[in-house]
Amino acid sequence: MANLEAKKDTKKQVSQEVIERVGGVERLQRIELPLDDDGNDFIEVIVCIPTRATMGEYLKYNNVNPAKAQDILVKNCLLTDKEQVLADDALFLTCVSALAELIPIRQKVIKKY
Repeated sequence: MANLEAKKDTKKQVSQEVIERVGGVERLQRIELPLDDDGNDFIEVIVCIPTRATMGEYLKYNNVNPAKAQDILVKNCLLTDKEQVLADDALFLTCVSALAELIPIRQKVIKKY
């Protein structure tokens, strides 16, 4: 029980260099990805919000080679546990879905001319 409590208290961190490279701590998010189909066990990963450059590369391949487009999104935005996520199809696709939800799109207002 003590191990479980200690595990919950220790959060994953990224270096200050990584924080500066992605544009600041406000561009970072923690995501819990399920390790099993029942949702009983999770892995916490740290990701950065996709940038315009990353989205440009992603969209460039989205219709031509969707697998490559997804790889671009995950490899550019996932900052921790890359090997584990890339090795597991379910983790990978869940990560792609979570990153897609982080794409910064504001609400628009459309008015008549």
